[in-house]
Amino acid sequence: MVMNIEFQLTSTPITSTAGLAFIGDHLKETKLSRHLSSVCPHVRKSGRIADIDVAKSMIGLLCLGKPDFDAVGEYRDEPFFSHSLGLQRLPSPETLRQRIASWPEKTRPVWRDFTLRLLRRNKKLLTEKIHGRRYTAIDVDVSPMDNSDTKKEGVSWTYKKFDGYAPIFAYMGPGFMLNNELRAGSAHSNHEGTGQWIAQTLQMARKITGDTILFTGDSGNDSKDNVEILREQPNTDFILKRNLRKQDLAEWLALAKQQTGEENYEKVDIGARAWYGENDVVLPGQDQVPEHKKVKQRVVFRATWRFAKPDGVTAQYVTDPQITIDAYWTSLDWTPQQIQAFYQRRGTSEQYHSELKSDMGVERLPSGKFAANQQILDLAMIAYNLLRLLGQQMLQTGLVPGRKARSQRLRLRTVMQNLMYMAGRLVRHARRYILHIFKGHGWALPAMALARGPD
Repeated sequence: MVMNIEFQLTSTPITSTAGLAFIGDHLKETKLSRHLSSVCPHVRKSGRIADIDVAKSMIGLLCLGKPDFDAVGEYRDEPFFSHSLGLQRLPSPETLRQRIASWPEKTRPVWRDFTLRLLRRNKKLLTEKIHGRRYTAIDVDVSPMDNSDTKKEGVSWTYKKFDGYAPIFAYMGPGFMLNNELRAGSAHSNHEGTGQWIAQTLQMARKITGDTILFTGDSGNDSKDNVEILREQPNTDFILKRNLRKQDLAEWLALAKQQTGEENYEKVDIGARAWYGENDVVLPGQDQVPEHKKVKQRVVFRATWRFAKPDGVTAQYVTDPQITIDAYWTSLDWTPQQIQAFYQRRGTSEQYHSELKSDMGVERLPSGKFAANQQILDLAMIAYNLLRLLGQQMLQTGLVPGRKARSQRLRLRTVMQNLMYMAGRLVRHARRYILHIFKGHGWALPAMALARGPD
């Protein structure tokens, strides 16, 4: 069979990753390079690849969904990868692995500070008006990473019932990552140091925005210490799901009915009803404190009574009705219904995890060393935020095609497929580099709008 298209090799530089030009533009700041040089050991050796080139190379790979060290070898004879990221030299896979593993712990503030500068420059994307007041929302969550069948340092049995890591993440606004911490798979959501990490995260947020911070966390972080830390934070409100542990759920249901009236219920579905309530609850650990000195915190809750299982348009009644209580510590004066509705937005954070782990391929971390994998996770945070930023900026152009144009945010996979992997031809003319992209490409116009920058 004869093909109707003839294949030929060409020496003209052609790239399938035109979008890396936008990544390189954000990474060219001199402060990042200087800060990294100041914390990495200085080795005066001719031919040594600079640490900033190692970092940029890894970030570039992560933006392409290729977190493996070996992937850098694919771009050894492809000039655009190095040129777009501003690399003096492209490291080999072995150099990339060894150098990242050799970075000291004090490298981590370099990545955090760059993240702060990036988010601060784009803080208008991070805030929203909720019930008449402007907030910057921060959502904290643990999301295990499956690293089964490996002998990597720190990999152990997670609550998701596989071997891996259990890192904690903090997201800001519409899915920008503010902070992270890699943890052993067996680590509990609220293991030692979590409170300090939360305080650090909120301190970072205050360096970005002056708006009130709205912190949201799940029941894995429910503890007296964390509630007290949140209470002490300036210009910060919080919603922290409460773990009722062994408390009598029927008492909570009775309290909700008493406060709102038994007939004033919300119909959840054909087989369930819900009542809302609130109470000032004494913080745990105050048994020896006089009653008038005990510290209380507002708790709002929804009590759901399920008496039947939905079965199409009918219901199958159950002999033993179930009671579910969703309770929250909060500093807000919102109604319990408003608190419940806002907390349910946390489901979006699962999508953020998926974009990091699936779209970018950062599920199975590439190194056998725990400290090196923390460095990779920090670099992945930078790559993740750059992709998120490009997605938001393209939406703002009003030129994104199809249904995506009506989205509030673009999934990272969409940004990677349509911008990162956009084809282009690199031409050098009059000491200038020009990247030609096909004007018939559906995403060419938003890409050109990004290249021109704000009017």
